[in-house]
Amino acid sequence: MADKFKIVNGLNEDSDDDEGLEQKLDEDWEDWKTDEEYEAEEFICLFCDEKYKSIESVFKHCSSNHSFDFQSIKKTLSLNFYDSFKLINYVRSQVAENQGWSWSCLENEKRCWEDDKYLKPFMNEDSLLHNFWVDEDDEEEDFAMAVDKEEILMELENNQDVEMNQLMDEDIMDVVPSCKENGNKDKFPESNGSLDMLRSLEKVTLNGGVVGKDSESSNNKEKRKLGKVSFANVVAKEIKTVNENYFGAYGKFGIHREMISDKVRMDAYRGAILNNPSLMNNATVMDVGCGTGILSLFAAQAGASRVYAIEGSEKMASVATQIARENGMLYDAEHCTGVVNIVQGMVEELDKVVQIPPHSVDVLLSEWMGYCLLYETMLTSVLYARDRWLKPGGAILPDTATIFVAGFGKSGTSIPFWENVYGFNMSCISKEVVEDASENPIVDVLDSRDIVTQSAVLQAFDLATMKAEEMDFTSSFELEAKSDLSMTDENSKSTWCYGVILWFETGFSSRFCKEMPTVLSTSPYSPSTHWSQTIFTFPEPIALALAKPEADGVAKIGTESYPAAKIQARISIVRAVEHRSIDISLETSAVGVDGRKQSYPVQIFNL
Repeated sequence: MADKFKIVNGLNEDSDDDEGLEQKLDEDWEDWKTDEEYEAEEFICLFCDEKYKSIESVFKHCSSNHSFDFQSIKKTLSLNFYDSFKLINYVRSQVAENQGWSWSCLENEKRCWEDDKYLKPFMNEDSLLHNFWVDEDDEEEDFAMAVDKEEILMELENNQDVEMNQLMDEDIMDVVPSCKENGNKDKFPESNGSLDMLRSLEKVTLNGGVVGKDSESSNNKEKRKLGKVSFANVVAKEIKTVNENYFGAYGKFGIHREMISDKVRMDAYRGAILNNPSLMNNATVMDVGCGTGILSLFAAQAGASRVYAIEGSEKMASVATQIARENGMLYDAEHCTGVVNIVQGMVEELDKVVQIPPHSVDVLLSEWMGYCLLYETMLTSVLYARDRWLKPGGAILPDTATIFVAGFGKSGTSIPFWENVYGFNMSCISKEVVEDASENPIVDVLDSRDIVTQSAVLQAFDLATMKAEEMDFTSSFELEAKSDLSMTDENSKSTWCYGVILWFETGFSSRFCKEMPTVLSTSPYSPSTHWSQTIFTFPEPIALALAKPEADGVAKIGTESYPAAKIQARISIVRAVEHRSIDISLETSAVGVDGRKQSYPVQIFNL
């Protein structure tokens, strides 16, 4: 349908405008047809007068009786929607002029149908033009390959508010849920709230009037049904775009060189795979997100009988295939050689590419971690593969993941750099840099000497049992100054904490790696990795006491005159509206020895 239609959130406008717009809504909705009306439509063949009840039937007839395979032609010629639309009108016009015309007449001719005059329907009320694109088999399959149904639902659950202007830009019908409540965004939710956006669309606000299940007319029910589909399409398109960009980025060799050059990363995975023969010998292994296939090659080297190496990037899947072949490890069913089977596609759509029996994998292997552990949200794909293909009691590597937090001092900021630039004081720049850092997370490597507090566990995951929704969490913690902190000024009774850093460790524990368990750590106390650490800077530094301070009922807590005994904080991490991103909130308080608190504004970050 060419006309766009938008349902907007209730706004405070004049009643006359409301009535006019409501009338406009009803008029426009008269253009929509119910499912029954669509089912009653007939589709006329492009070459004869035969009529069919479905798109599939008419195209099958065109292919078998008239040698016109529309789906194949569209795919071969890479036709988009408009090209396909023009092609249908062009064929109808040629057949009308010459009943003996066939597609073979165009084999040696130019693409005549590309003329814009064929955007005008040749036949009035041509049902084919209204349905050919959305109902095509291959289009549905291509779209499903890029966007998983469960992935869409997950995104919908995480969307509690939808920006009006974001939806207005979409070239389809837009729906904005009523969100009068929870309008205050100063506080970050303690969890994702498990809000089902599909259910929330059952109750929308039309110009101030709430339409619910009990009061809506059959016409409004139809609008609501179509609205749900259209909103899901908005989310699906966004997910598809992000996934394309994501896998496209992993099609560049620079990032793979960086990961393979990460000795900490490679030693941990190589050791876990090669040094645990009881785990890998004769095992069926699945490697989710194989990249170059290096981990799959390790698995084959360790004695695996079959390795399914899954890769979403088309380019890297081709590269991994070539690498496995050149190293004599590529699976060849015809000659019964090799064990590594490279499969291109998203793991959620694996069944459309290759048939792997459910619960037939002995070892699930993946290097899924992102910055701050959960960035990229690839863990959801790993958990999907675990639940779908891993045998009961099968091994998952790594099997544990833990996020840690600690406070850092002035040396962990850029302030010292700007204080002395070839003998000149440029501290005015550092102030602005710190202000910017308090609004945006920084991924960088800190030295252990930059850490001024004890470390605390923020969140721990058991990858063998956890559920995907556990990726969204809120955790509280306390930080005290390090007892062994060395100060340049021996007379100082406090140290300054400028913010917190997060890092993670993943474990290849003795639960599965019985011969040689290992740990991959991105800690500032360990050799640096390509993950670095994730830095969150406070709006203002907090003074922490190095010894028990004397209570001061007047001074502000967390200052040099009254250093805090500890910092109490709470961090929430949830999967963001933007697919593969995460939102992080930080609530911080300085606590005095007398129990009084100095709270600071909540900080919201997106990574």
